[in-house]
Amino acid sequence: MRCKRLLAATLAAVLFAPTLTALAQKGKARGGAKTSATAKGAPVLPPIKYTQFFLPNGLRVIFHEDHSTPIVGVNLWYHVGSKNETPGRTGFAHLFEHMMFQGFRGYDMDYVPVIQEFGGALNGSTNDDRTNYWELVPSNFLEDAIFMEAGRMGGLTDAMTQAKLDNQRDVVKNEKRQRIDNQPYGQATYKIAETMYPEGHPYHWTTIGSMEDLSAASLDDVKAFFRRYYVPNNASLVISGDFDPAEARRLVEKYFGPIPKGDTIARPNPPEPHLDKEVREQLEDRVQLPRLYMIWHSVPQYSKDEAALDMLSSILAGGKSSRLYKSLAYDRQVAQAISAFNSTEEIAGLFQIIATPKPGHALAEIEQAVGEEIARLKANGPTPEEMERAYNAREAGFIYGLQTVGGFGGKDDQLNNYATFLGDPGYFEKDLARYRSVTAADVQRVAMQYLTDKRYVLSIVPRAAGPTSAAGPAPASPREGIAPPSQQTAGTQTGGAANAASQTTPTGTASGTQQGAANAGGSTPAGAQTITKTEAQASQAAGAAPPAMTAPGRGGGMGTGTGRAAGQKVNSKGQTKHVDTSLLPKPKPDPKMTLPAVQRRKLSNGLEVLVVEHHELPVVSMNLVTKMGASGDPADKAGLASLTSDMMDEGTATRSSLDISDQLARIGSSVFIGTGWDSTTASLRTITSHLDAALDIYADVITNPSFADKELQRLRAQRLVGLRQQRDRPESIAGNVFQTVLYGSKHPYGHPLGGDEASLNSITGADVREFYQTYFRPNNSALVVVGDVKPDQIVAKLEKALAGWKSAHVPAVDVSAAPAERDHAAIYLVDRPGSVQSVIQIGQVGVPRSSPDYFPLLVMNRILGGSNSSRINMNLREDKGYTYGASSAFSFRRGAGPFTAAAPVQGFSTKESVVEFMKELRGIRGEIPVTQAELDAAKQSIVRGFPRGFETPDQIAAQLEQVVTYDLPDTYFDSYLERIQAVALEDVSRVANRYLQPDRMAVVIVGDRSKIEQGLRTLEGLGNRINLVDTEGHPATQGGATGGGMRQ
Repeated sequence: MRCKRLLAATLAAVLFAPTLTALAQKGKARGGAKTSATAKGAPVLPPIKYTQFFLPNGLRVIFHEDHSTPIVGVNLWYHVGSKNETPGRTGFAHLFEHMMFQGFRGYDMDYVPVIQEFGGALNGSTNDDRTNYWELVPSNFLEDAIFMEAGRMGGLTDAMTQAKLDNQRDVVKNEKRQRIDNQPYGQATYKIAETMYPEGHPYHWTTIGSMEDLSAASLDDVKAFFRRYYVPNNASLVISGDFDPAEARRLVEKYFGPIPKGDTIARPNPPEPHLDKEVREQLEDRVQLPRLYMIWHSVPQYSKDEAALDMLSSILAGGKSSRLYKSLAYDRQVAQAISAFNSTEEIAGLFQIIATPKPGHALAEIEQAVGEEIARLKANGPTPEEMERAYNAREAGFIYGLQTVGGFGGKDDQLNNYATFLGDPGYFEKDLARYRSVTAADVQRVAMQYLTDKRYVLSIVPRAAGPTSAAGPAPASPREGIAPPSQQTAGTQTGGAANAASQTTPTGTASGTQQGAANAGGSTPAGAQTITKTEAQASQAAGAAPPAMTAPGRGGGMGTGTGRAAGQKVNSKGQTKHVDTSLLPKPKPDPKMTLPAVQRRKLSNGLEVLVVEHHELPVVSMNLVTKMGASGDPADKAGLASLTSDMMDEGTATRSSLDISDQLARIGSSVFIGTGWDSTTASLRTITSHLDAALDIYADVITNPSFADKELQRLRAQRLVGLRQQRDRPESIAGNVFQTVLYGSKHPYGHPLGGDEASLNSITGADVREFYQTYFRPNNSALVVVGDVKPDQIVAKLEKALAGWKSAHVPAVDVSAAPAERDHAAIYLVDRPGSVQSVIQIGQVGVPRSSPDYFPLLVMNRILGGSNSSRINMNLREDKGYTYGASSAFSFRRGAGPFTAAAPVQGFSTKESVVEFMKELRGIRGEIPVTQAELDAAKQSIVRGFPRGFETPDQIAAQLEQVVTYDLPDTYFDSYLERIQAVALEDVSRVANRYLQPDRMAVVIVGDRSKIEQGLRTLEGLGNRINLVDTEGHPATQGGATGGGMRQ
């Protein structure tokens, strides 16, 4: 999958992101009703109609109908989070979220596989203030989803066992290792919480809690927590989508009605936290480059100054036109990443600025520059243009937020958010009006009132050379006696932008999630590298709800990755057990789905245009797909394709880089440009009322990029630092090494998608201009348009906008050549001293997208590792407890992309994890035959889940990208379900044996060699074939390689 990079100060980086953050951590929504405060030219927000009632037991129930797609969301919020815990019993709320997927009285089985067999999706998350659970299922399975949510509310403790508790406790510990301990800067999470909130305050500890507290928790402790907080009168249920309200009410009353009401719950109300003076602290971490955190106390959510502080964060760091980015990252080029966000929660909030300097620039220099910009804003306030950008971005964000009925950030989540924290599900209009009422004077005032010298300044610096502890970063220095910024030495930075709301991050390289990979929280399989500015922006480009972007140490919460009961899903032969649906309500017949009609046109310059009308909201998505990606990089110019696409938005003949960003931001529109292996996509997302203005900018970027040398030098420098940053992220290291090992240096897929240091330094402006002129032609591209448009009208607009873009001969790139064949399996070990986890990627070269076995491979991989209930994940996560999530995937490309099975695992379980991976890879080939029940479940999951991929304009456009990139017929999706249903057991066995060869696979491991090598050397068939390699996949020492397994 391609993660596209964000061009403008768009919703993920301006004002949309604080709203999205709120959904996960503080409680603001993305959707909105029509507001009386709409400014001239601003879009009119469609209303969200809902009904609300209460059951006698206190359960709040909210219905919202949306019959556009045959899916329905069931969303249940409990008003309990980590702030309801007590010292010595931290982490309970999050642990209990995991326990909720373990089965219940009357259905003591895995919760997840049955929802997935229905073709549904599900998840849960916990933050300081609330815990939520959601299912998104075909509309005929509404009763089943209600039955299961009510079942676990009313009967979880009766089915809770010590074995389940022990299993999920291990899963949570693995989650902490993966998300915090094994990540750069992860320890900031704890330091910020401990410093900003005094002992005894409910926010003093993090959501994931203390591992010591979790280890000490008894089964009775956990049950007592459930009985107190998981009661109807502490919950809110939203049903949203394609359903009949009368029938839904009958079902809610039937299943939730008998559950008894709980005791009244007292809400924590501690004194307002504050700092009496500035606190400075320095923390060493296993990073190459330093990072600066500046943190102030702000306000609780929905309080008087929250909206103004949100606007302040956007003006400071929301996009390329923001003050901090423009000054520090663009003009002075001293910062690699800069972000600001106002992280508010139910009873308190924090305002944070996080900055990572470029190599050669000290934290003190960054801190001084940030202080100067804040002082200017305090003195003069924001400009009218800054306020306009912020207003329009937020209004557009509200509209974009209305596109999905369910899931994180969907309409049901927004309704529940408002209901839980305000008691008013329909607060959309009032919420948006709060921001419309903010004035420049308000922003200036809150900057002066809250951004004072009473703050916490945390510096994370590279750990000094010497022995490295495997337990994680070294303890922080005592708070007294820390050197002031002026005495701190310069260091190097890592990791790009903080995972924050209002942020702008320069381009760097990153590994993307592979097509078909399970969303199980596991390691990213190799083979899907992309160039992206931020992960949050990338998810926006894909039309997905962005990840919860949270302040370190505070709420956004920990997700389950979906938990299951220990040992319940695999039988004695290792086969996935068939889900017993006999205990569930019998569903109605599967609903009929009408695929969106595709109308194909052709412009006079030869550009093919695919148009889909989608008039539910005033939103338009455009994806220009050019059939050239990183596979077309010259042998000595790796990264040229991605650097070319990055340069396209950095200025045109008539607009500068900042002009483009500013003009898009002022109309709440965004442009994304991303390069994959086989294609490059330039995407536009806009509100219909701003279509003409947005299209003018979009066409300019596509047809008239200037490729100015100064912008090339700036982006090259950012990219080189990005390469350096990758060395701190074990998943990125594993992906790069895996790619190198599989393909070698001479294959079109054998280099890093974003290039390496030598290749990037060799690329000239002439190279970029020539690559663009050669491949970016209308006859080598197609434009997908989905949204609130009429085909004739939009084609006329495109004809005019793209008139100057001319067709020309485009040379073909051959990716069909097979890479060097492996003759045996081998391990490639990258030493990462002190790593608490080992990242494992196992695989081989797979098949091209054109393979006639594409559909059997999809089904086979769904069983093997392509879902949360797959064999691999159930074995390594649920049965063995080695990982937070494991998966497998085929990366389908024009040429043969890789097959990868991957997971981050406990360091001390590295050898055992490799054994279990190999067991599953051999098992599906025949040692553990696939059963008919497994096959049926996999096919039903794919077929019934099909409509969820066509809900929004972004999703439809992304589906049609496949049609363009791989030359599929426009009718491809018409026969998709039929071809899935046609896959038989013999097909699964045949493709598993043909395309999976464990005895010839590469096994890449990134971990602490001193802790894992001895065990690996005892592996049969692999122990004598361990190659020690560096982070690029090259031999680390002459004596380390003992058999590479590749024919050169």
